[in-house]
Amino acid sequence: MAMADSRRQRIITLCGLYVAQGVPWGFMLITLPSYLAFEYKDQFGVDEIGKLKAIILIPWSFKLIWAPLMDTYTFRPMGRRRPWIIGAELMMAVSLLGFIGLGDPSEKLQLILFMYFLHNCFASLQDVCTDALAGDILLPEEHGQMNGMMWGSKLVGKGIGAWGLAVVLDIGG
Repeated sequence: MAMADSRRQRIITLCGLYVAQGVPWGFMLITLPSYLAFEYKDQFGVDEIGKLKAIILIPWSFKLIWAPLMDTYTFRPMGRRRPWIIGAELMMAVSLLGFIGLGDPSEKLQLILFMYFLHNCFASLQDVCTDALAGDILLPEEHGQMNGMMWGSKLVGKGIGAWGLAVVLDIGG
């Protein structure tokens, strides 16, 4: 069954993609900076924490580039949006896996900044792809409600990323 034929499937897919954006966002914006400021207060002052939070926003300005690029280059056998969404999601996952082997973050601010930047490049691409998909498959009367549901899903993901990964950091260090 295609998403265009099932309202339930559209809601689950689009909201799930927005949760996937929110989880790392909550971790990067709230949990990790708080952890670093607390655990490594000598190495991570206000300036370093500010850089971490600021670097997250820069890639979101690339949305102006992603949209025409995505509309120009498609792989029709997979659909107009699917290859872009899958690629963005995979690269988001790969960029997050880099945090696993990071070790002691106290001397790796530049690497963390790069990882933040890279991840948010792919997250902004995924955002554009998801919005384009929504525009393609939603019925006109669904746009307003789904916009709210998608944004709410990102906030839920942000909460999961902030709280859930704080618990993981607390338990595992």
